[in-house]
Amino acid sequence: MSANYAAGEFKITAFTLVNQYDESLDLTNMVMGFKLFESIFNKFVTGEVSIYDGLNLPKNFRMTGQEFIRIAISQKEGVGEDAEEKFSIDKTFRIYKLDNIQRIDELTQTYVMRICDPRMFYVQRKRISQTLRGRYDQILQNALIDVGKFRTDEFDAWEKTVPENKQFICPNWTLAQLIDYLVNNSQVGESYAFRNGMFFYQTLNGGFRFLSFDTMAGMEFPIPFSMTSRNTVETEDENLNSPKGLNTTIQAYKKPQLFDTLQATVGGAYASRLKVYDPIRKLEEENIYDLETSMNKGEHISGFPMMYLEDMERILRPNEIVDPGVSPTIDEVDVDAKPTEEFDSLIIHDYHTLHSFDNAENLSDAEVFEARKLSDSGVLERRALLEILQQHRIQLTIPLRTDLTVGMIIKLKIPTPEVPGEGDKADKVNDDRYLITDLALNGDPQAKTGLLQLECVKESYAKQIESARPLDEAPAPEDTA
Repeated sequence: MSANYAAGEFKITAFTLVNQYDESLDLTNMVMGFKLFESIFNKFVTGEVSIYDGLNLPKNFRMTGQEFIRIAISQKEGVGEDAEEKFSIDKTFRIYKLDNIQRIDELTQTYVMRICDPRMFYVQRKRISQTLRGRYDQILQNALIDVGKFRTDEFDAWEKTVPENKQFICPNWTLAQLIDYLVNNSQVGESYAFRNGMFFYQTLNGGFRFLSFDTMAGMEFPIPFSMTSRNTVETEDENLNSPKGLNTTIQAYKKPQLFDTLQATVGGAYASRLKVYDPIRKLEEENIYDLETSMNKGEHISGFPMMYLEDMERILRPNEIVDPGVSPTIDEVDVDAKPTEEFDSLIIHDYHTLHSFDNAENLSDAEVFEARKLSDSGVLERRALLEILQQHRIQLTIPLRTDLTVGMIIKLKIPTPEVPGEGDKADKVNDDRYLITDLALNGDPQAKTGLLQLECVKESYAKQIESARPLDEAPAPEDTA
């Protein structure tokens, strides 16, 4: 690799504006910067392009918010090497908004073009009013193709759901509403960590994905990232994107939140209860969720809960003077129940009906087609999963690269904030494996370099909290007397 390569360097194949009159213009030299966004919580990729305009494009290009921009970029690899197609970005976006217009001088102005995938328009305005049958993943894919103008080859990762015989009468919903309903109610089986753990999202370097949390937990990016500085001379023989390359450096990071147990408790992250009324049998059924059960099944980022799950002994008398060397006496009132047994922290009330779509005379008969049934803790598990994904979060900045997507596990080698010295400073509990939930790509076409900003979450630890003894393993402080 040549020593004059820069971290986050990329190649521009196309940055083209096309209007509804089939007129096109290369914008590369007019773009001050651009940002592209993707998230497992959003259906589509979006972005914004900052323009330095000396041609008065809004007037002379007859812009009305119906134009398209093709952005095709790829990360640099090494001398004479281009990134593979599957690791490159080539997307056509629709301009939906032009704002922040500022006059620089008599001839130039700046403004920002807000862009999105063109299908965002279709899913917001196209409506479905019909009966849909099959697996929920089939229903979703067929609706996207038939109504949303999606292409079959755009689905690059699609997971099957259960059961096979679902039926749903779509009540004139928009396609966006139908997508939300199917994603929230799709199940992948009892053996998964979270039954209702599906996500539908689009990636910048690929297509649309419908994946479970368990599947994403197994999609680990093969190269770790670290805060170790790179020297271009020392890394002369390294590919930019290799473990020792310039593009694997963590330039900055922060943790907006390590935990919020109050919000997690009321949000149902640890335990919750579902009460379902059956209007045919006139019975109320009850299902419960607890984090400990979920952690013992399916795939996780690391495998162990991020909190102590046994009964908590707590002191209610903080002003009581006690001998620091003697443990205080614990009364019965000082003991709090296990967080995974506090099912009344969140209670959801709902209802369902059996045999909504057949003429069976016996309630014990198998249903030909199933309606929305709440016969398990699936809705509670999804609620818990979404809450857990807001707990332990980290935001980091690395050089621009186009081979990362949301829904991947990323390995971060971040040193602990402790004074260097004797003893093992490694965090045995947090193995620094995180799930990428949000991604923002920032590029500068003039410098042809950029940054990648990631938001990642930690869903589980590599070791049980109670089994770790970091203070016992640390060396004793030196006597300064």
